[in-house]
Amino acid sequence: MLVVSLVAIAVTSCTAQQEEPSAASVNSSVPNAAQHQAPGEPLVLTAQKGRLTSVSVTANGKPVAGKLDPSGEKWQTTDPLAFGTEYQVQAAARDAEGRTSKPLNSTFKTAVPTDTLAVERTWPSNGETVGVAMPISIYFDKPVQDRAAVERNLSVEASVPTEGSFHWMSDERVNWRPKEYWKSGTEVTVKANLYGVDTGGGVMADRNFESHFTIGRDQRSVGDVNAHTLTVYQDGKEIRTLPASYGRPVYPTQYGIHVASEKAESVRMRSDSWGGPAEGQAGFYDEVLHNNVRISNNGEYIHSNPGSVWAQGSSNVSHGCVNLSTADGNWFMNFTQIGDPVDIRGSSRPLTPADGDISDWTIPWEEYVKGSALYEKP
Repeated sequence: MLVVSLVAIAVTSCTAQQEEPSAASVNSSVPNAAQHQAPGEPLVLTAQKGRLTSVSVTANGKPVAGKLDPSGEKWQTTDPLAFGTEYQVQAAARDAEGRTSKPLNSTFKTAVPTDTLAVERTWPSNGETVGVAMPISIYFDKPVQDRAAVERNLSVEASVPTEGSFHWMSDERVNWRPKEYWKSGTEVTVKANLYGVDTGGGVMADRNFESHFTIGRDQRSVGDVNAHTLTVYQDGKEIRTLPASYGRPVYPTQYGIHVASEKAESVRMRSDSWGGPAEGQAGFYDEVLHNNVRISNNGEYIHSNPGSVWAQGSSNVSHGCVNLSTADGNWFMNFTQIGDPVDIRGSSRPLTPADGDISDWTIPWEEYVKGSALYEKP
């Protein structure tokens, strides 16, 4: 009986070694049979207590590209998953003893969007060089319903550490501005990693977006309505003071931080285009003026006006624009970068968020940060 018992024990021991399962296993980031997987999330396969030995992922009968990390423990798709597609997944791993894991066999389907959304453009656009007051505007091709979901996937990367915040101007536009002016020379990258993100109501972004721009020279202007001057600074040093004429009392130039947003050699200007006197009324004008730098959307420009040279430096006679001589206007237009700040001081009427594309600096920082969809009260 003892011999049999030993034999039995020996046989039992041998059988246990042959049937001992592998310590390794394979986990998938997407559950088996998932029906509405977000296409923006990669498929990740991970070996537990071992290394992956085989991976096969297919869709519509074609292999799906992926990359195995150097440890051999993780495999991840390298291309975005497609909308409304079924994927088949097979994988296995091996533990340190050389035993193969139970194979992973699973399938899943990605979500089908109700509609698609994309970043239409950004301002500044790719490759531009702009002034230190330039905010970033991201425009979408349709309204965003879930602002928080979108904002989580937006980023602003600056070569110089820069504190800033997003602020939603509308459902189709979100801005980002630094708390203080940018540092000259800063390289900025804007990323919208939105592919496959549900932006609300099943509407998904169908692509990512990236752009780059540079902060140019640090140059700023200060307009003094009461002194009738426009003083220009570069790198903190005053370089020129220009005689100017601002808006007459009934049409005051607005005070506050304006931002140069457009330049044009000539612009046809009509007083009724911004709510001023209509044709036939006193004060109506319709003329072409030169050397124009637009500083708000309500009709305010800095431009040459030979007709008011007699008042420049001594009185305010315009309808709200900043009038300069022909020579000074030409110099200022050529000097100015889009994104340069123009701080008008001393008038009776403030610049407001309703007055232009670049109204970010009219909003106090404490209020600006509250315009982020991810704002949390301190």
